[in-house]
Amino acid sequence: MTSSMSETQYLTIEPMYRKKLDNKGQGSAELILIIGGLIVIVLLIGSYVSNITGKAQTNIQSLLKIERDYLINKI
Repeated sequence: MTSSMSETQYLTIEPMYRKKLDNKGQGSAELILIIGGLIVIVLLIGSYVSNITGKAQTNIQSLLKIERDYLINKI
């Protein structure tokens, strides 16, 4: 009777221990995926903003050059 009791305890302790390790690994993996996803989103937004800023700068430079040439020709 005592051997069956210790056998039962062994069977209940082992799956709990494995389950704990699996949960920690899964949580770490999910955290890594979330952080990776956030980094990708930030990089995409940064690229988009940089592209818009470059286009705006080019348009402003072009406008200033046109207006400068117009004023020089008017004088």
